[in-house]
Amino acid sequence: MNTQFALLARFESPTIPLKHVCVEFFGIQHKTAEAQAKSGEFPIPTFKMRNSERSPTLVHIEDLAKHIDAQLTKAREEWASVNNTDA
Repeated sequence: MNTQFALLARFESPTIPLKHVCVEFFGIQHKTAEAQAKSGEFPIPTFKMRNSERSPTLVHIEDLAKHIDAQLTKAREEWASVNNTDA
């Protein structure tokens, strides 16, 4: 199954509030994720629909899916290297 389609089916929107993905996918609390997003340190791009502190910070499903797929590829390559097999 395509990661992007799976995320779209789960979240039912092409954009997801950062607070809905930070713990599950990145293992950090919402406050930490917001600070990282503001400083540009969060692993994927984040954005707001308007320039307001009250506007929720969002991530796009395409960016989250690409990050998941890249991490999976990296893990498979490392596993194959350690186990002397092809990924």
